[in-house]
Amino acid sequence: MTESKWTTEFFEDDAGRRPVELWMDSLTVAEFAALRAAIIRVLEVRGIELGSTPWLKALGEGLFEFRVRHDAATIEALYATTTQGEQPAQPTQRKILLRLFVHFHGNKVILLLHGYDKGGNDSPRQQNKEIKEARKRLASWKAAEAKRTKDQRRRK
Repeated sequence: MTESKWTTEFFEDDAGRRPVELWMDSLTVAEFAALRAAIIRVLEVRGIELGSTPWLKALGEGLFEFRVRHDAATIEALYATTTQGEQPAQPTQRKILLRLFVHFHGNKVILLLHGYDKGGNDSPRQQNKEIKEARKRLASWKAAEAKRTKDQRRRK
């Protein structure tokens, strides 16, 4: 198994919901497997270094788009070594085209902000709507972080 160099955490809204987790629950088995493999085998291993690859696109202001275009079997074949007793993932017939919007911070932490299935609607209008939502969540997270930092300074 590949050792993770980065850790992932889910963005939580004011009500304590984790929108990316909810979105992941709505994915098909093949989509979920592909996303999981991509996060574990690629994103958590290489992190922000992926910026010079087709996997990751910088969108400005600390927002990045992580692009999953392969099924789990392909990702596993390209990036993992199967350990004894592990079954390799089976290729899927459906095209995988998932987008996960992330922010890198702290000591190698990746904040999972927003995700969507671009294969379901790849229009520029939809893409812009999804990016806008990710930016909104990042702004909310940054404001909460600033408040936490300010509160911690007051306590000292």
